[in-house]
Amino acid sequence: MRKLIVSVFALATLVASQVLAQAPDTVDVPSADAQGKVGALARFILGDTTATGERNNINRVYRLKRGEIYLLDGKVRVHFPLKLIADDDPSTRPPVIAPFPLPDGSIPRITLYLYEDSYLKNIYFLGVAPNEQRASWDRPIIIAGESTKVVLDHVITDGFRAAGIANIGENTSLFARDCVWRNLFVERQFGGQFFFNYGSYMDTISIVNCTVFNGSSYFLCNAREYANYVRFEHNTLFINKINPFYVPYLSNADIKNNIFYCPASAGETPSEREGGWYDWDGEHLAVFSVDTIPSDMAALHGITESERRINLLNNAYFFPEKLKNYWDSIDTLYAPVWMNDRTTAMFADDEHYPYLVAENNIEADPGFSPDIVAMVDSVLEYVKALREGGTLKAYFYNPSGQPFFPGRWPLPENLTYTNSALLTAGTDGLPLGDLNWYPDKKAIWESMQTGVSSEKHRGLPERFALYQNYPNPFNPTTTIAFDLDRSGDVTVAIYNMLGQKVRTLINKKMTKGHHTVRWDGRDDAGNLLASGIYYCRLSADKRHAVRKMLLMK
Repeated sequence: MRKLIVSVFALATLVASQVLAQAPDTVDVPSADAQGKVGALARFILGDTTATGERNNINRVYRLKRGEIYLLDGKVRVHFPLKLIADDDPSTRPPVIAPFPLPDGSIPRITLYLYEDSYLKNIYFLGVAPNEQRASWDRPIIIAGESTKVVLDHVITDGFRAAGIANIGENTSLFARDCVWRNLFVERQFGGQFFFNYGSYMDTISIVNCTVFNGSSYFLCNAREYANYVRFEHNTLFINKINPFYVPYLSNADIKNNIFYCPASAGETPSEREGGWYDWDGEHLAVFSVDTIPSDMAALHGITESERRINLLNNAYFFPEKLKNYWDSIDTLYAPVWMNDRTTAMFADDEHYPYLVAENNIEADPGFSPDIVAMVDSVLEYVKALREGGTLKAYFYNPSGQPFFPGRWPLPENLTYTNSALLTAGTDGLPLGDLNWYPDKKAIWESMQTGVSSEKHRGLPERFALYQNYPNPFNPTTTIAFDLDRSGDVTVAIYNMLGQKVRTLINKKMTKGHHTVRWDGRDDAGNLLASGIYYCRLSADKRHAVRKMLLMK
């Protein structure tokens, strides 16, 4: 048995030998060097190599200092695993990464291109330069490699025109938790996105307990591509112009416990609908919509329409009355809907789509504070200018009138709300939206993530699958999710790089369904394991699936 396990992991062992050869360490990154402040961050990290060009330590953690400003004058391409962090200290502003004007006065794009697995924590990306100007089209992060996994933890992006994050890679994954995307705005109809996939197939998109405040375009756009799994849970999405989701070919997704406030505020014209601006098939502009998966895509990924699993549960959406009245006042402007006719019909067709579930999604006003709700006036002004002609003005939230550089701290908005029904409306009995606005409830939610759980709503999976753990990298706990297409004896175990079993998480009979289990980074004896690569192996009915995980302390 030992020889068999070693052979399973032999190839991965060879690939990861460099990673295991070096123990992780942490170095502090200066905000200035002998050449000055501009570009010091990039010079330090990219130049941290030996005389022959290898990384000094492939497992190195680069720590930025809270309260400091790190200026860049161009794009940074990172072809190694990047771990970029700052300490946990909410009393001090996170380190800010921002652009600096070029000699010709233009503002450079400061995008981080991530080609290998990366982990970013407590970083504030600001699209505004010291002279209060921004690049014409920019985004702070691009996932660029093949099978690259990017984890964003308490990351802020502020003031970017194009998007908060984009993907151009293949078979990549994005895990975002406890993040804030704010003031994503441009005059263009499709700018100011939260996430946009320019690439192809993605393994996992997981967005949990995040806030998008004053977005402009898509909240989540996987375009017409396939994703193995999408998790969109407990997010607060405040204002955007067009359809929040552009994810027509969702196959395996949990979209639950979110708030969509003032979505798709621009409405749509007949020519936009006919031209497929927002829906690819001439349907209504909708907050959420899907379509049948093209046959070539379905064949490539081994799925059928009847196997698609989407849980759209316990979400709240709200269209402010001022916008409703304006949409109604113009004959050639159509109001958005929650679901268009095609999507509604698919979810209602239990014969052909037994695992598409839409339940407890309600139109309800959360009751945000008056100063936050006042942003609707600025949005209405923008929509009127867009539809009737006029100057398009940015609807930035700036209650104190302070300069945007070097970033606000603490962030001025407060998205707690007064609608008591929504405060217990989650599938977990907790408030809808980003639970970071309710720290005591967030603590309860975190405690609920421990142990083994099973989805109790209908929509059971019809395939055997092991999903990428979340978060990954992790320290010290992570969640492992898997699907069982039939009941039986199940084992979930953790192995080290030598093929040695270090922890058995599950060894029992389990029912068909979607399950999760937490691993605390310890072995069967209760010892906390060393940093490095580990493997999770799911076994059931002589079938096996393996996922690579990175424990980083």
